[in-house]
Amino acid sequence: MAKRVSGRKFDSIDLIEQLGDGIFAIDRERRIEFFNRAAEELYGYSAAEVVGRKLDLLIPPEVFELAVGELERVFNGETRRVDGHLLTRRSRVVGVSLTLTPLRDPAGVVVGAVAVIRDISKRSLRERQHELVARLASETETVAVMATDRDGLMTVFNRGAEELLGYSATETVGQLNGLALFDADELERRSQANGGKSAFVRAQAGEVDEGVWTLRRKDGSKLQVLLTIRAVFSQLGEVEGFVAFARDLSALRDAELARMQAEERFRIAFEHAPIGLAITSVEGQTTGHWMQTNPALARMLGWEPGELDGRAINELTHPDDRDHTAGFMAELRQGQPVVIEKRFVRRDGSVMWAYVTSTPVPSLHGTPPAYTVSQFLDISERKQFEHQLHYLAEHDPLTGMHNRHRFEAELEHVAEEARAAGCWAALLVLDLDGFKVANDRFGHAVGDDLISHVGRLLRQTVRKTDFTARLGGDEFAVILRGCRTPEATRIAEKVLKAIRNRGFVMTPDGKARVTTSIGVAMYAPGSNLTADEWAVGADSAMYDAKADGRNRYALHSRDGERGAPAAERDSWFSRLRRALDEERLVLHAQPILPICGAGMSRYELLVRMVDESGEIIPPSAFLLNAERFDLIGEIDRWVMRHAIALLHQHSLAGNDISLSVNLSGRTMNDLGLVHDLAAMLETMPIPPGRLVVEVTETAAIVNIERARELARQLRQLGCLFALDDFGSGFSSFYYLKHLEFDYLKIDGEFIVNLVGTETDQLLVKAVVDIARGLGTQTVAEFVGDEATLAMLRKLRVDFGQGFHLGRPVPVDEALPPLPGAATPLTAAKP
Repeated sequence: MAKRVSGRKFDSIDLIEQLGDGIFAIDRERRIEFFNRAAEELYGYSAAEVVGRKLDLLIPPEVFELAVGELERVFNGETRRVDGHLLTRRSRVVGVSLTLTPLRDPAGVVVGAVAVIRDISKRSLRERQHELVARLASETETVAVMATDRDGLMTVFNRGAEELLGYSATETVGQLNGLALFDADELERRSQANGGKSAFVRAQAGEVDEGVWTLRRKDGSKLQVLLTIRAVFSQLGEVEGFVAFARDLSALRDAELARMQAEERFRIAFEHAPIGLAITSVEGQTTGHWMQTNPALARMLGWEPGELDGRAINELTHPDDRDHTAGFMAELRQGQPVVIEKRFVRRDGSVMWAYVTSTPVPSLHGTPPAYTVSQFLDISERKQFEHQLHYLAEHDPLTGMHNRHRFEAELEHVAEEARAAGCWAALLVLDLDGFKVANDRFGHAVGDDLISHVGRLLRQTVRKTDFTARLGGDEFAVILRGCRTPEATRIAEKVLKAIRNRGFVMTPDGKARVTTSIGVAMYAPGSNLTADEWAVGADSAMYDAKADGRNRYALHSRDGERGAPAAERDSWFSRLRRALDEERLVLHAQPILPICGAGMSRYELLVRMVDESGEIIPPSAFLLNAERFDLIGEIDRWVMRHAIALLHQHSLAGNDISLSVNLSGRTMNDLGLVHDLAAMLETMPIPPGRLVVEVTETAAIVNIERARELARQLRQLGCLFALDDFGSGFSSFYYLKHLEFDYLKIDGEFIVNLVGTETDQLLVKAVVDIARGLGTQTVAEFVGDEATLAMLRKLRVDFGQGFHLGRPVPVDEALPPLPGAATPLTAAKP
């Protein structure tokens, strides 16, 4: 029976059907017109199923474009022979060799193509396998591969065999019988032990011989190897040869020993590491479980060694941190290391902060990691310290209330909130009446008790939602959200009454009492006041209350209802600016007397301000406002300049004295300070070591590098450096290590109760011992009585300062007399 393809008749169909190769024919539109039996077997389709359908059915998608390109070349008259792939009915891809021939009509026009397909998948597979084995055998250096033909002549001798036995491949392949490599005595002995059957005879029977053998090297030496011998069979089951794989047994033993030693080192390091270690699963149902933990991690979390093994991490994770665990596990499964800070819950319920570093252990086979090694550092103390620092940055250490810095940020926020929402808010500014008198009469300790007591009264009296702050000295503030004028004045009256009735503390010398003056300023809807303008309004109203007799409140009016007197009582900025411009700052001096030290007379200079009425204003009332309005630098330089002038005058008069001046934290960070100081000293020279610059510990904590550099620059100018209020910070001894200073002033908190408090005595003794070891002298502040002085002498403190040793007085009364006119620094200009 003949078939026609595009007008061309195929004869001898039976002959074509007898061929072992698959044959099909297509027209130019790739429709199948002929399909023989071999093609049916190859593709799995019958001719009836494919004739008339497009060839695309039989082409794998991944080579479709390439196949179409080849057919186009055939349709252009070329004959193509290619190795490619076909797609069977069962979606199996088979490797084939194709010969594509143009099919022409009687006029010679190409009307289609004939394809002859031969299945080469099995042949290709065998060829690739032989090629791969040969390449691996040739190139591997870790295993010796040796092969012989059936007569024992060497056919393969790879690099590993060359390294192991000392022969080259050219010396063995085709040249040497494989038995020459074996120890003859051992061959005989093994043959007898196996009933006369050698290993090669057994291999011919299909057995695989594996064991320790002795081989002879080229130099005649013997070598023990782990050897595997097997026969190589043809497709007919005949022995074609033998192949042997050998590994140096000594190398294997060394490798095993090294592995065991490495495991032991890891075990010891894991068990005895001072930090927590855990091996964590990241696959399967055990994902997120600790497979193994070390004793240090168990101790951190309050468990016994081994009790954490097998536990899920989330069982011991703080509830607020559990949601993140799944994400961390996903990152680790992807091979990404994870570094986190998280909270765990100890066995006793307490919380531990940990710094966790987890590193995935790569798989030897390139698969995703199955486990990680995690390190745990207990950072609870660091977190607590950070929390304390954050607390200190926003709270007043004496009262626990918010400080000025936090108040200013909150006031800015409330002003923006009220402006945006069009709502009411109020600000109360309080200044204590009679505090200076109580402080001077009863001492600083009682003054501190009064401040703390008033702070508690204030918090108890206002609403729970109100924001309270101590602005510094004896000044407080309250921010009232959502508060109209009647409610604000009612709260002000309530505060006045509470402090009026309960604003006192009892002392052995009597009752220390204060009242308060309050300024109230409103933020009304539609207002465009800035936070500073709002604060100035409340401050101005507070002075109105003082001017009206104190122990009352005044409401700030933006339309000037109070008239001229209110206009004259303007902001602190204006008052400070005028005081500086009109030289209404004066100096007092307090003596610093030797206890166990010696030398020249020493004094600390203290600045005061004189208001327009001639009243002396203490530093607690204006210095914080000077910092707030960025005028503190001018005041510090004023004090510095006049201190140098005094030292210059006394040096010329032959008076050998030392003066200490306080430097604010803001001025300490002013890079122009040293230049200005150098200019002052050039104009008014003083002997070296006579000017002592004091910086508080809390100022140094902000920028220790700047404090260190300032100390170095001061010494270059001949000045000395003192660390004031030592012990008030959380890391005081840290600064002893990293700062160089000449005097250490021990905070008065450790001195006022020194006689009756053993803890204070131990701390002061420790400070003194360390200071002496560093070559630094100590000064005790707040020396209030003879018993305290005696205790300081016993503890070997060098100098003392306090009311018992001398109160602050104007400099012309405290310092030795100067010839000529009195110094102008003790009173305001007329």
